[in-house]
Amino acid sequence: MSSNDLAIEIVKDYIYEFSDHIYTPWQKKEFQYETYSIWAAKELLVELSKNKNLPPLFVLERFRDKMDDYAYLNKKNSFIFSVAKDTAEYLIDQLITCNFK
Repeated sequence: MSSNDLAIEIVKDYIYEFSDHIYTPWQKKEFQYETYSIWAAKELLVELSKNKNLPPLFVLERFRDKMDDYAYLNKKNSFIFSVAKDTAEYLIDQLITCNFK
């Protein structure tokens, strides 16, 4: 399995973790966080697919840095991009961990 394939599998597994969550109305913040996180993970799948010639760690780090920049552009929209950055950081950690097993 190539490192790009491994990264794609890690992201897909992350998305799958949230596939059957059910929320109640008072869990709005948790629902938003997970929804934005899934969006970020799907965007990362696109980026990994478009950049197969680049190391996946580089692609994930570039996405993380871009989301960090976007989070500071507009306070109204900062939460979604902060979640995307957190998601990318989590997936970076997962990729690094898998590469050292």
